[in-house]
Amino acid sequence: MPTTAPLERQPEKRRLSFTQLNMFLRCPRQYHYRYVLGIRTPVSGAMVQSRVWHETVERNYRQKIASHADLPLEDLQAFYAERFDEALRVEKVAFESDESAGALKDEGLAIVAAHHREIAPGVQPLFVEKQFRVSLGMDFPYELVGVWDLVEQDGTVCDNKAYSKAPRQQDLDRDLQLTVYSLAYRATFGELEKGLRVDAVIKHQTPKAIQIPTRRTNRDCQWLLGLIEEVARAMDQQVFFPNPNGWHCAPRFCGFWDRCMGPTNHQQEVK
Repeated sequence: MPTTAPLERQPEKRRLSFTQLNMFLRCPRQYHYRYVLGIRTPVSGAMVQSRVWHETVERNYRQKIASHADLPLEDLQAFYAERFDEALRVEKVAFESDESAGALKDEGLAIVAAHHREIAPGVQPLFVEKQFRVSLGMDFPYELVGVWDLVEQDGTVCDNKAYSKAPRQQDLDRDLQLTVYSLAYRATFGELEKGLRVDAVIKHQTPKAIQIPTRRTNRDCQWLLGLIEEVARAMDQQVFFPNPNGWHCAPRFCGFWDRCMGPTNHQQEVK
C-alpha cells in the first residue's frame, strides 16, 4: 500500500517592519538594544501627542467608511483629550526640558482641528489602519509587515503625519516608508496604487494642513527589495555597531544614549 511522506514543516518567518528597517539603517546598535535585547525606553511627550492624534484620526475615518461623514470636531477633540490624559496616567513619559503636558495637549487639540477642517472633508476611506503582510520569497527568512494609515476608495495610499515644519518634496519622493506602502499595495492587490500621498499637519503656532502627493515606480520597489535583502543579511550576521554621526545620536533623540555613548556604556552587551 503506498504511503505518503509527511510534509516538511516550513520554519516560521521572522517579521521585518519599516520601523525595524529604518532603525537598523540609522543605527544598528540602537536596533540591537530595542529588537534583540528587547529593552524599552520611556516615550517622550511628543510621541504621546503623535500617537493620540493618530488614534483620533483613526476614530473619525473608521466610522466614515460606512457613514461617509466626519464626526463633529468637538467629539474628536473630547476623544483626544481623554486619550491624552489617560496615556499620561498609565505610561511613563519622559518630557523634554522644553515640553509640558499642558502645551502638548493644547497643540494636539489644535492639530486635530486643522486636520478636521482642511483634510478630512475630502477623504473617503476604504481601509483604515489596515495591516499587511508580504512574502519576500519561499527561501527568504523574513516577511515584510506593516500597517497602512489610510487607503482611500479610489486606491490612493495615504500616510498621516504631524511635522514641526513642512517636509520637502524631494524627501518624500525618496521616503522608504512610502516605498514600503507602495510595494505592499502592489503585492497585496496585484495592481498599482492609484496614488501615494502624505496628509500632513504642520505644527505652527496656528497649525495648517497640507496634502503632498508622491509616486513610486516598479524600479523603486525592486530597489527596496534589494535593500531589504542586504539589511536582513547584516542583521543575521549580528554586527551591531553604533552610528554617532547624525542628529539621532543624542540623549534627546535616543533613549539608549547613556547605555551606548555615555560614561556607563556597556560594550559587553553587544558582543
